Amino acid sequence: MSSRKPDFGRFQHLESFIHLSKDAIWCYELDIPMPISLPFEEQMEYIWNHSIVKECNLAMVKLYGFNHLEDVSGKFLKEIVTLKSIYLLRKFIESSYQLEDFEYTQTTSILPRVFLINSHGQVVDGHLVRIWGQQIEISNIRESESKLAGLLQFSQIVTEISKMFVHTKAEFVSDAIQFALEELGKYSKADRVFVAEISSDKQFLSVSHEWLLDGIPSLFEAGTKLPIAKMNPERLGVLAGDGVIYIPDTTALKDEPWHLQLFKSAEVRSILVIGLRDEGNLIGILGVTTYQKLGDWTDEIKQMLGLVAGFVSQGLVRAKNEIKLMKKEKILQRFYSDVKEDLALAKLTQEAWVAKDFGTIPNIKIESRFLPYDEIGGDLILYEKPKPDCIDIFFGDISGHGISSALVSGIAAVSFKKHSLSESSPSAILEAMHLELKTIIFKHHISACVMRIYPLERRIEFSFAGHPPIVFWNQKDRVMKFVKDEMYPILLLDEWKGKNISKTFEKGDRLLLYSDGIYELEEETGGYIGLDVFLQELSEMISVSDDTYSLIKNMIANCLVEKERIIHDDIAVLFLEF
Repeated sequence: MSSRKPDFGRFQHLESFIHLSKDAIWCYELDIPMPISLPFEEQMEYIWNHSIVKECNLAMVKLYGFNHLEDVSGKFLKEIVTLKSIYLLRKFIESSYQLEDFEYTQTTSILPRVFLINSHGQVVDGHLVRIWGQQIEISNIRESESKLAGLLQFSQIVTEISKMFVHTKAEFVSDAIQFALEELGKYSKADRVFVAEISSDKQFLSVSHEWLLDGIPSLFEAGTKLPIAKMNPERLGVLAGDGVIYIPDTTALKDEPWHLQLFKSAEVRSILVIGLRDEGNLIGILGVTTYQKLGDWTDEIKQMLGLVAGFVSQGLVRAKNEIKLMKKEKILQRFYSDVKEDLALAKLTQEAWVAKDFGTIPNIKIESRFLPYDEIGGDLILYEKPKPDCIDIFFGDISGHGISSALVSGIAAVSFKKHSLSESSPSAILEAMHLELKTIIFKHHISACVMRIYPLERRIEFSFAGHPPIVFWNQKDRVMKFVKDEMYPILLLDEWKGKNISKTFEKGDRLLLYSDGIYELEEETGGYIGLDVFLQELSEMISVSDDTYSLIKNMIANCLVEKERIIHDDIAVLFLEF
């Protein structure tokens, strides 16, 4: 007979795993095995009194507030925690001595910590002899899920409000405003939300719409026919300039007696307001207030306030100015169409963010193609016409995949269209987008190229943010040249400052923009082709392709068919022909 020796190497590996793990791992051994037939409460006290820490690691030691293994190892459970605090032990017994991925929140620290617990009790001959356990912290995962849920809620609210304004006739605009105030009030956790309008003679400000929580006094009486001449001119200037005014505690306004008395009579403790404007003119204000408690409003709430202010401003103009009604309605419908398309991200595929029809443009032909890697991706090709003589194109790539990237795509699309109409250059558009989006987007960055095209001049202004080089050539000589800038993506760092590159092209010039998915292709034999290999192959394809259609066909075949390559990211391309 042969005897089998203990495999001490396996035990050493197991011990190393326990002590090197970042997750808390432990083993409680009962000095006297416990009959599992004992009543529930007696089992609680028995395990608490008779459990000895037989095995544990440093992660478990620190979890209980100690610093060294010696502080815990060999001690009874009753020496570490009180019987009243053993919530998990109660669940363990109720679950027949086994917990699997049991989630609980620890609130003893400044910030709540979320854990998953796995524990197993070993029962021999009707007696519990030992308990193994593992505790895994998932606080960061839950925090990310919370932020994503907040972004989705933000998107849904904006979509619903915009839909309400688009489908409401002018005579029912007050209903749409009331709906917007209610949604804003719930989102901002304010006690009141109000709209105050400036009279036609510019002399008074009066509350015209209001939403209140139950039991909160109204602002209508104190907020009627307020003389604008008595108001702080600096604050009015901020509101007229599309700024936000935040007064966290109105009782601290020692140098503004008129405002102090107004807020006291209106029973307003904290207030956040933004101007309502029409074509640059201040027509009223939109505000959220608290009654007794201090208001603490985040940047996301300020963003929501600004978006709702835009809707309300348009609604008031529609209701009061029938002459301009059709023009305003078309603008609002177009804006709603964009918002609806951009923000319903969970149900839309990436093709919704890739423009295909650019209309008829003099001196230039534009075509795009998109090959998705996943059902929902992160590539964007957007365009806007800020002026009659030019067109803006945003070619971007959101980091990551899935619903979170799609949500960011929608927010970025709305932001681009907004700033395309107001900013003076491509770099200014990217800078404005960076400043606006960095307060609500934390886990993604955006690589992009913004082009402002002047078709009649055949001139383009470029601004790069981590985008690969733009390739251009003339159809006659077909020699590849580049427009590039090594500036990093927006939202990657706290500050972003770009530059503009201007270039005039000739008739017959062709331009190609592409996302990094076109060269981040995996070979069947291993490795990735990379940008240099792609550009070399592109040069060969340009030399043998007679037109854009054949070049696109050759590029797709080269990527996915002929070379048997594996796609790992969305592929988006944009062709411009002068």
